[in-house]
Amino acid sequence: MLSRVVTLSRLVLCGLIPAVLVAVLAAGAASAQTIDFRLVATENGQSALLANGSILPFVTAVGTQETATVIATYIGTSQATVTQLQPIGSTEFTVTSNLTALPEVFTPGESFTITITYAPTSASEAGGVITVNYTEPSTSTTGAPVQNSIVLDLEGFSPSFTLGYILETTKNFVSISSGGTIPFGATQVNTVAAADLVIDNLGSGEGVITGITQPPAGSPFQVAGIPQLPYGLASEMNLTLLVTYSPTAVEQDTASIQITFQGGVTETVNFSGNGITSTFTYKVLIPGKPATTVTANGTITFPRGNVGSSNGLIVQVTNTGTATGTISSVSTSGPPFTLTNPVVTPATLTPGESFSVPITYTPTEVGAQTGELFIGNAFFNLSGQGLGSDLTYSYTSGGVTTTVDPNTAGAAVLFGSIPVGQSEKVTFTITNSGTSPATISLIGTNSANGQFTVPALPAQTLAASKTLSFPITFTPTVTGLSNGTLMVNTTAIALDGNATAPTALPSYTISGPSGTAQPATQSNISLTLSKGYSLDLTGTLTITTEGSFGTDPAVQFAVGSVAGNRTADFTIPANTTSANFAGTGSEIPLQTGTVAETVTLTPTFTTAGGADVTPSSPPTLQFTIPSEAPVLEYALVTGETTNSFSLVLTGYSTTRSLNSLNVTFTPATGFNIGTAAFTFDISQASAAWFASTASEGLGGLFSITMPFTLQGTVKVGQELIESIASVTATVSNSIGTSTPPQSAPVQ
Repeated sequence: MLSRVVTLSRLVLCGLIPAVLVAVLAAGAASAQTIDFRLVATENGQSALLANGSILPFVTAVGTQETATVIATYIGTSQATVTQLQPIGSTEFTVTSNLTALPEVFTPGESFTITITYAPTSASEAGGVITVNYTEPSTSTTGAPVQNSIVLDLEGFSPSFTLGYILETTKNFVSISSGGTIPFGATQVNTVAAADLVIDNLGSGEGVITGITQPPAGSPFQVAGIPQLPYGLASEMNLTLLVTYSPTAVEQDTASIQITFQGGVTETVNFSGNGITSTFTYKVLIPGKPATTVTANGTITFPRGNVGSSNGLIVQVTNTGTATGTISSVSTSGPPFTLTNPVVTPATLTPGESFSVPITYTPTEVGAQTGELFIGNAFFNLSGQGLGSDLTYSYTSGGVTTTVDPNTAGAAVLFGSIPVGQSEKVTFTITNSGTSPATISLIGTNSANGQFTVPALPAQTLAASKTLSFPITFTPTVTGLSNGTLMVNTTAIALDGNATAPTALPSYTISGPSGTAQPATQSNISLTLSKGYSLDLTGTLTITTEGSFGTDPAVQFAVGSVAGNRTADFTIPANTTSANFAGTGSEIPLQTGTVAETVTLTPTFTTAGGADVTPSSPPTLQFTIPSEAPVLEYALVTGETTNSFSLVLTGYSTTRSLNSLNVTFTPATGFNIGTAAFTFDISQASAAWFASTASEGLGGLFSITMPFTLQGTVKVGQELIESIASVTATVSNSIGTSTPPQSAPVQ
């Protein structure tokens, strides 16, 4: 078909001074002098303010005229004397005014009128200039009047329309005049012939098409592409209309349309054509089979073939009528059916002449497939049968069977909502709906944490019309939506399930110290469920401490002889009750430390799939290391000389403070040492120690070194150190004094 392009153009505003005119008139203002006259152009009731030196455009058809008036009003403060009105340029412009006797004086607010008429005699562009000279009194001391001019530039444009056509059959442009004819010639009945009717504007200005008529109702001629009217056509632009001829009988056909332009000019375009008829018969030629006749709207059946293979046939078209006929086009629809070779159309068949249409059928799926064949105006159904295996899928849940098509967006095997740790099964069925056996080499699932499973199935052959069924089990390990994939050979089938929160954790008991626990001791901790849980559990037992004297980092889990930390991981296998701590079994040692504080053990529980089943307020094990008198763990005398030694004491104070040191000397046999008991204030040294960075990691532990120097006299051959048999010491804090006293021999 010919192109149906409608060439766009500017809307012609002949006889008007529209808003766009203001911009045109103002465009030349910069090149003229400023004047003391206000200029207003008016045409058909539409007005526009003009600047001096503006271009005043006119657009009208040859043989018509367009008139504009310009009113010049004096807006100065003195007076203006108009001395001359001088029009020059094209004689197609006529200029008149009410300036009857020059010179003429105008005071503020007085005005005069200029009337310009444009009457083009050709489509060429025309131009002119109107100059109105005037003077005003001078404001300078010389007294010479000021000379000035009103200047208006005139431009005239005129459209010029021509007609032509392009027949679809020839592709050649032919000019016609008004009353000319577009000859479609002999055209096959019930076919369509086409031509482009071209309206060109070869003039210098825009023109307006005000009307285009249609052929009479029922005419075989129709015109398409008529724009909304009136329609402006700019200079050097065109409008293309599509004219079609569809004869319905063997006869001579004529029609005409009228095209009207602004100004009243009307041109007529005639159409002519004659309908001819021919009779086409159709035969189907399949290799190795007799030819069969098929009528329009009938069905053409192809030999069956395997999916992916091709076979073909030929539709032979013969003109069995008495007139030459034309087949304008040949096409197929439906993916499996294609033209074997490109068919050149239009094809003209004289009576008795034949035309072949080869068609190829390539099955894309198993089963019946259909398509369509169009030969000219004749329509045929195409039918074929694809052979091969065809696996289809369904699943049964709750007694309801649902088909699943992997090629459909969103198709999936759907499982109901179940708690984490429980299972749901559906029965999945593979059916060979094809015509030949299918090999199933792979059946498996792919999902996070193995939430979807199928039994191990061997590779097998599934005969036509046979089925294979197996269970798919959904065992969620985490809450929320779960997705997986069932693979059948290379076909992926979505699996969707939803898991709710797992069942609540049974109650549990944490065994270990309770109430108060002695400092610097070690106890075993165990955790036991009241009954077995259905899922494997992992958990962590965490130590937290709180007290007024800080905390002792020695409060921690101990594994063997190596201190651990304040968290201990454990597992509880499904359906068992005892927590198993890594490396220690069902019990894990806990050190109590040497600082008065409260110790709390809190567990958390998580399923193997990551679901948190810890109670919202989990029961804890809590005990207190009390504030007590200091404890001396041992005393030692070191650095002995003939008259001196040092007493070293080690121990701990749960209040992380010491007040005094009490030392008692026991004399050796045969010696009298006088005063034997001494008390020392060690509170400042204690406070300095427990505030030091070095003590932070030692809790309540301390070490005291007290040097002693002996004075006195002993027998010849004896030393002062020999007078002391042992030293006994105690320490005290705000709670009390250490017991029992620690004693260390001096010699």
